[in-house]
Amino acid sequence: MLKGLTSFTMSEFDKSLKKIGIKRSRGYEFYFKNYIFSPIDLRGKTILDVGGGNGIASFYAVKYLGAKSSLVIDPQEDGSSDEMHSQYDAFLDLFGKGVEFYQGYTNELADEQKYDVLLMHNVINHVGEDIVHKLHYDNDTKIIFKERICDILSKGKLGGHLIVADCGRRNIFGDLKIHNPIAPAINWTIHQQPHVWQEILEEIGCKHLKTNWTARRELGFYGKFLLSNPLMSYLTNSTFVSFYKIES
Repeated sequence: MLKGLTSFTMSEFDKSLKKIGIKRSRGYEFYFKNYIFSPIDLRGKTILDVGGGNGIASFYAVKYLGAKSSLVIDPQEDGSSDEMHSQYDAFLDLFGKGVEFYQGYTNELADEQKYDVLLMHNVINHVGEDIVHKLHYDNDTKIIFKERICDILSKGKLGGHLIVADCGRRNIFGDLKIHNPIAPAINWTIHQQPHVWQEILEEIGCKHLKTNWTARRELGFYGKFLLSNPLMSYLTNSTFVSFYKIES
């Protein structure tokens, strides 16, 4: 049955990823178009892709959704390999200009440029991986985290957008303390539910617009229709994407 659900034709973008050597390349276009960037008009916009790795999301946004440019910023530490750099170079050769890469942290950026869109794709927990497990009950920890995240938010334009994609803390496998065959590498304790991030971000000047639960990209439309809801997400991989407007 799974084979039937994933048998849709690969897009040109996904085919390009396969040529570059991106593993499990099927479904990326659907994922970016229908989940990560779905409610935001990126035409002519600038993006700061925080922790963006090889820049895959940025290249899609610039090449296919009309974004003006994107800066991928990533320290690429703790096990990051040369593969990320080589993939970025391959994307650059394939898709052309518009996406730049900076190895480091946001507080190291020398210019004062403000970006229309801040993208935090599967990285918000890394801003405070040492403390994130306490954010849902410890106010002192929240204060520390707010200080860290404010530096990133300062790079966004007033009226601009923040996109936060991650997995939640609550998952049937994690709650039962058993192996999750769908997402075996995830440590659920260093993640948080979207409402926890919402509470923190609203307190520091972001307006929550919406949160959508997401399904595995390979499942395309079928996954979005059948699995992208709170219950089915809890029973699978608990992934979501939240959208905010930067108001202060």
